[in-house]
Amino acid sequence: MLSKENIKFYIFIAFITIIIYKVVDSPNKLLSDIGGLVNFLSPFLLAILFALLVNPMMMFFEKRFKLYRLLNILISYIIIFILIIIGGKLFIPSIINTLDTLINEIPHYVTMLEQFLNKYFYQSDVLDVIVPHVKDNLNVILKEFIDLFSKTSSDIIFHIFNVTSLLFNVIMGIILSIYMLNDKEKIALACKKILYAATTKKKSDNIINFFIMCHDIFYHYIIGRILDSAIIGVIAFIVLKFILKMNNVLFLSFIIFLTNIIPYFGPFLGAIPTVAMALVHGPIKGLWVIIFIFILQQIDGNVIGPKVMGDQVGLSPLWIISAVLIGGSLFGLIGVFLSVPVAAVIKSCIDKYVEKRLYIKDSK
Repeated sequence: MLSKENIKFYIFIAFITIIIYKVVDSPNKLLSDIGGLVNFLSPFLLAILFALLVNPMMMFFEKRFKLYRLLNILISYIIIFILIIIGGKLFIPSIINTLDTLINEIPHYVTMLEQFLNKYFYQSDVLDVIVPHVKDNLNVILKEFIDLFSKTSSDIIFHIFNVTSLLFNVIMGIILSIYMLNDKEKIALACKKILYAATTKKKSDNIINFFIMCHDIFYHYIIGRILDSAIIGVIAFIVLKFILKMNNVLFLSFIIFLTNIIPYFGPFLGAIPTVAMALVHGPIKGLWVIIFIFILQQIDGNVIGPKVMGDQVGLSPLWIISAVLIGGSLFGLIGVFLSVPVAAVIKSCIDKYVEKRLYIKDSK
């Protein structure tokens, strides 16, 4: 006779079997379906993220000034918007100056490339082999270039719709986060009632503890990562401005701050525009910038990061790199930023399950 636990076990096995079949049969369709579900839930996911970030500021105003919660939420968002506007006024001119500098220096880079080719490439026999091959395939190359240009032009409308969709998701996320923050106790109480009514007290307690663990990991990781990257950005600004004497330092340090939020890969991405701008002043300046960024990342990884974040996620480099690659390939930029805390939650659940099973086997 089938018991209730056996039925649940068979349903779980059937569910896992269906997922494995979908992965093997049509992995692209499964990934597309997952991406579509994430896009559908984007406003709610953004609302949760905004609520987590705004909640400390709201609680500070609530305890300090004893105002109505909705007013505290609005004040918090107003302060954030003011900071964004001030940041835009500071960074947009720096971005324009940086782009102008790079555009003006393109002829210089072309000249350097021609000198390099004349010195090392044109005098070799490799050119005699490559040139006939390029001539024979010139029509194919031109056709591919035209097709690429046509595809890029046709995708402009698609990208416009993507930007519009992102703006809509952000606005809806802000509105939903205001409701979440204003009624967070009522929402939590309603969820607990539904949970305790649907299952046993023990399972309900386990589920609540799971969500508490998720909140702690996500909150501490996001806040810690932003604070750590801000410190790195400030150090980069000081060194690039007053020691290396570079131009457009505000924009470059902001890029270093943003990319440093991404584990492992971010520092390399942030180094590219900084080194490119340094090469404008000469190869020696570029070499000094490379050395500085390398030292800065070593200090961040061994001193600043552990002090600010501690061991918030408890993941090995293999876990973090795998999480970033998988999260980025499935969900894009949001997946890159949130992949590490998600992986930390998964690893924590696996560790608890393994410890529990080992304890059961040892007790027998």
